[in-house]
Amino acid sequence: MPKLAQTIDQVVAGRTELYEAIVRYYEGFVFSVAVRVTFDRDLAYDVTQDTFLKLYGSLSKFRGQSRLSSYLYRIATNAGIDAARKRSQHPVSSGDAQADLLTVEAPQTASDGPDVEEVKSALHTALQKVDPVYRAAFALVDLDGLSYEDAAFRLGVPVGTVKSRVFRARGQLRELLSGTLGRRVRLRDGDK
Repeated sequence: MPKLAQTIDQVVAGRTELYEAIVRYYEGFVFSVAVRVTFDRDLAYDVTQDTFLKLYGSLSKFRGQSRLSSYLYRIATNAGIDAARKRSQHPVSSGDAQADLLTVEAPQTASDGPDVEEVKSALHTALQKVDPVYRAAFALVDLDGLSYEDAAFRLGVPVGTVKSRVFRARGQLRELLSGTLGRRVRLRDGDK
């Protein structure tokens, strides 16, 4: 966003109508983060709104030492984790409103093996059951392809914490998916 620092200064000084420009510029990015953390489009809309409300309340504290997108990423991730935890305590079936968030491209080698839609569905269902804190780290590393260091920066935690969370997410997924697709599931960390 051009002249972001000036826009932030003007919003903090009281020109709140300029805040809309920040929201419009970053709303797609924040929504994308929210969807990755919550795995639910409806909930992601709420998280996006909550993220921008939290940003507005804390904009005067933003020091500009990092990019605003990094700051927003952290707010959105934390808001998404909180919302996903609350939702898991009070589950609501959203049926068709569930996001089709994963793209699985697996060649069909045997006629009796699971089809792509079956794999996609099983993985989506399992990911919703993984602890949101672990799922956020897993999504960054294994779905978005970030390095552990980049994921640690975005989450605001040490690299070792990200490695641990990804390992635990993979373990939870392995456990949730074992037997589901008719064969043992392997998730990158070397187990057979």
